Amino acid sequence: MAFCKFSTDFISKSYTLIDNVFFARYLPNTPPKLATIYLYGLYLCSTADDFANNADLEHFSNSLGYPTKDILDAFYYWEEQGLVRVISSEPLQIQYLPIRGATSGNKKYNKDKYGNFNLEIQNLINRQITPNEFEEYYSLMEGFSLPDGRKLEPDALLLVVKYCVKNKGDNVNYRYIITVAQNWAREGFITAEQIMQRLDDYDSSNQAVGKIMKALGSSKKTSIDEHEFYIKWKENFQFTDETILYVAKITKKSSGISSFEKLDRKLQKYYELHLMSELEIEEYEKNKDQIYSLAREINRTLGLYYDDVTNQVETYITPWLNLGFEPETLLKVAQDCYLKAKRTLNAMNDTIQALYQDGIVSQNAYSSHIDSQNQVKLHLSEILSTLSIQRNVTSLDIEFWQRWVNAWGFDTQLINLAVDVAKQRGSNLGYVNTILADWHTQNIYTIEQAKKAIENFKTSTPVKKDDTKINKRNYTKAEKQSIFEGFEEIDL
Repeated sequence: MAFCKFSTDFISKSYTLIDNVFFARYLPNTPPKLATIYLYGLYLCSTADDFANNADLEHFSNSLGYPTKDILDAFYYWEEQGLVRVISSEPLQIQYLPIRGATSGNKKYNKDKYGNFNLEIQNLINRQITPNEFEEYYSLMEGFSLPDGRKLEPDALLLVVKYCVKNKGDNVNYRYIITVAQNWAREGFITAEQIMQRLDDYDSSNQAVGKIMKALGSSKKTSIDEHEFYIKWKENFQFTDETILYVAKITKKSSGISSFEKLDRKLQKYYELHLMSELEIEEYEKNKDQIYSLAREINRTLGLYYDDVTNQVETYITPWLNLGFEPETLLKVAQDCYLKAKRTLNAMNDTIQALYQDGIVSQNAYSSHIDSQNQVKLHLSEILSTLSIQRNVTSLDIEFWQRWVNAWGFDTQLINLAVDVAKQRGSNLGYVNTILADWHTQNIYTIEQAKKAIENFKTSTPVKKDDTKINKRNYTKAEKQSIFEGFEEIDL
C-alpha cells in the first residue's frame, strides 16, 4: 500500500489536465470513440500511480460501454500517433507519453498504398509537398470515418484539393484543405461522385453568390466560404434568393461595403425572429424604432430598466408581435403582470404563451378575458363570504373554479348548492371541491339529481349511538348513612 495517496474525495474534485496541442492537432481528425477512450485513460492515469493499478480491460470496457477489441484498437491507434505506448496487451498496460514532441511518433503510412494519390496531388499543387503534409492527408483518409464506418476516398480528397487550389492558388495552406475536406465529409460527402455533386451545386450558385457580393459592394473573387454561407442560407434557413439579395442591399446601405459574415449575422437574426420574406423584414426595419419604444415602455411597466433593449426586442417583443399581439394589448398584459407580482419578461412571456394557446390575442379578446376573470373572482368572493371565510381570492381558489366550470361542467347554481351543503358542515372550499368531485363521478349535473343525492346521503348516514352504559345501584338509607359513619375509621 502506498505511503501517501490522494483521497477519493480529493480525486473526484480535482482536474485532468489536457495539453491544448491535443485539441489543435489530434482531436479534429479523430473519430469520437477513439478520442473518448484516450481521454478516459488519461483520467484513470490521474487517479493512481499508473494505469494498471486503476482498472483492467474489462473495467475499462464496462465503464465506457465499448467492446474490449475496440479499446485495444484505440490504444494501438494512439500508439501509432505517438501519444501512448502499449507495454502489454495481456494484461493490458498502457503508458501515456507527453503530447508535445510526439510528432515523430505519428503513424508512418504505406506510401506504396497512396502512390497514385501522391502523384495526382503533387500535380495539382504547384509546390513541393512536404512529408508531414502527406502524412496529414493519409491521417485524414484513414483516421476519419462516418458512423457507418465509411471513410473519405482518395479521389474525393483530390477533387477537394483541386477546388481549393482553384480558389486559393498554389500557396493554399494544407490545413485549409484538410478543414474543407473534413467539413464536407462530416456532411456525408466522402465519395468522388458526392464531391462532384457538391461542386456542381457551387457552380450553379456562382451567379447568385456573385450578385450577393456585388450587392454588398465587394468585387473580390468568390471562394468556398461564400458558397458555404449561401448553401446555409438556402438549405438550412430556407431563404429565397430575392430575400438574401434584399438583406444584402440593406446591409450595405446601413454599413457601407460589407461582408458575408455580417450578412450571415443579419440573416441569422431574421431567421430566429421568423422573418422570412422581404415584406416581413421591411416591416420590421421600418417599425424598429416603435418596437424599441414599446420594449422600453413594457420594461418600465414591469419595473425593469435596460440601457440596451436589443436582446429584449429579439427575445420577447418581436416574437410576441409576430404572434399577433397588438402593442396596446402587450402593455395591458404588462400592467396586469405587475399587479400579480409577475415582474419579469420571462414571467410575462409565460402569460403571453398561455393566452396565445387559449386563442386570446386581440385587444377585445383580452378585455373579455379580464372581465371574465373579474366575474370569477366576484363569484369566489361571494362563496368565501357564505362559508364565513374572510380573506382575498387566491390562485388556488381560481383553479378550483376553473376545474368546476371548465373541466367538470358545473353551472353556478349547482356550485352554490354545494357551497350551501359545505356551509352546514362548517367546512371550507376544499370540501366544496370534494362534493362537486363526487357529483362529477356520479354524473350528477342537475339541481334535482343533486338534491336527491344530498337527501340519500343524509338518510344513509347512520346515527351515532351512545354506547356508554352506566349501571346504577340504589342504596338504602342505612347504607348511605354507614358511608359517612365509617369515614372516620379511615387511617390517614
